[in-house]
Amino acid sequence: MNEAAVYTTGLSAKGALLEETFATLRQLDAGKSIAEIKQQVFVDDLLGKDTNSNRESVWKRIHARYLSDAPRARVLARMATHAPDAQTARLVLFYEFCRANPLLRDITRACIYPRYAAGFVGVDKALIQQYLDDVTGAHPEIASWSPQTRAKIVSNSLSILRDFGLLEGVQRKQFARLYVPLPAFVYALYRMVEDGLTTPAALIAAEDWRVFLLAPADVIALLDEAAALGHCTFKHQGDVYTLDFAYPSLEVCVAHLTREI
Repeated sequence: MNEAAVYTTGLSAKGALLEETFATLRQLDAGKSIAEIKQQVFVDDLLGKDTNSNRESVWKRIHARYLSDAPRARVLARMATHAPDAQTARLVLFYEFCRANPLLRDITRACIYPRYAAGFVGVDKALIQQYLDDVTGAHPEIASWSPQTRAKIVSNSLSILRDFGLLEGVQRKQFARLYVPLPAFVYALYRMVEDGLTTPAALIAAEDWRVFLLAPADVIALLDEAAALGHCTFKHQGDVYTLDFAYPSLEVCVAHLTREI
């Protein structure tokens, strides 16, 4: 994930859009082009939105989160549509959302995860407000946001984390008992490999795992599980690790995870 990306105000409008995203990805997996799906959204009202402005807003956000790279989007569509369970599908979408939106990524990795790792039971708006204050020096674009926009970003961020299963509760957000299914873990693993993280130490320490609230010890345990099922070969003794990959690409990995070959 790009560490230096500029934060935008995209989180100030719309939330997780899970139902709309799944509806879109099902069409992509069925063979429709992105242009054809856009036509379905605007002309045939695929997503059930009552006005053109609402359709435009929802489409813009789904496209930015998941569809900007068409070949990769088809791999994601296969994974989300044919995932072995709903939790895997949701967490894969959340992972890709974080990759596409640096602000959500950093709120999760650098604000939410440390509080979770420290043993707190939940989070509140003040925590994210403080995070935005703390990073304004590195992200001066935050200073240009109106108080209303900033408040919406804070509120929507918590709602998105709840909708994807990291938090629970309406008024008071507490950490959910997040279970990361092995297929979701393996998907993210091979996504990182495509980014160039191929050494065991780099993969185990990758901050991307924090979007699943996983510590390095959790990653090692899941790598053991992945190796037991043939998704990779992983051995470790003390701080010495060896890791080899069973699939040449994420696309082939997804085909195996969705039992297509």
